[in-house]
Amino acid sequence: MLDCKQQILSTIPDSNCCSLTFFNILVFSCAQINKNFSNLVINSQPFVLEKAIKIIKNFYPNIEVSCWDNFLSLKGNIRELLIDINYQNDLNLTLFPSDCDRLTILKSLFVTSGKFYYTQDSNKNSKGYNLEFVVKDETTANIILNLLKEREIVLRKIKRQQNYVVYTKNSNTISDLFVLLGASYTSLDIQNSLTMREMRNAANRQNNCFEFNLDKTLNASAFQLEAINYIINNFSIDYFDENLQEVALVRIANPDATLNELRMLMNNKISRAGIKYRLDKIIEIYQKLKKE
Repeated sequence: MLDCKQQILSTIPDSNCCSLTFFNILVFSCAQINKNFSNLVINSQPFVLEKAIKIIKNFYPNIEVSCWDNFLSLKGNIRELLIDINYQNDLNLTLFPSDCDRLTILKSLFVTSGKFYYTQDSNKNSKGYNLEFVVKDETTANIILNLLKEREIVLRKIKRQQNYVVYTKNSNTISDLFVLLGASYTSLDIQNSLTMREMRNAANRQNNCFEFNLDKTLNASAFQLEAINYIINNFSIDYFDENLQEVALVRIANPDATLNELRMLMNNKISRAGIKYRLDKIIEIYQKLKKE
């Protein structure tokens, strides 16, 4: 997850309008502001704080910056900074009319509030990918849904404890979303994973089909042998006409052979369908004799 966030963050510049939009979302999602607007503390991952420091130095060189662990403290005229970045307690899209700003909002919300992980069941079998935006209010969740819907990407919304979660478990949707947000390498990894999974599934389906056909062939062969042996043991081989005798003897000698293999053993004198017809005829005779 960290790598995909770093990819996204690298697409946001340090010194233009998108930089301030990112900083707005960072403050909105991760900051505490004291009552007199003299101090602002941001709690986030170190690589996110590094980005914030670069933006502050580019736009507000008079703001005092200090950083420790996962915290960034800003001191100075914080009120002026908040006005400059269009900060409000609630996210207001009317303050961000441009498509560039709106895309940056999506990027920033995922960097600050997003989760991307791989889920497994109790036996550690893969259940697929999961992507979430975990936000503190329903208004923000609806904004994410609407911004994504504008770009033909559909996610779902649920309430989880005190938060709202916008999420998807669809791997193709997650891949498309990462392309939109700028995490192309992560998207490529997902597509590679999906391709490998499909190849494994195809191989499993082919193997299952082979095993099913093999079982079907062996079961059919066993029934054919049962019929042939019953007739021979109770009535002799001469009970069959010449054509049925030929097929019956080949089947006895090759109990596990497929119809195609029997055809080749008979030097292609008779088609696969012809062999099946004669074996079915033997079974029909057997069933009539059993009833009698």
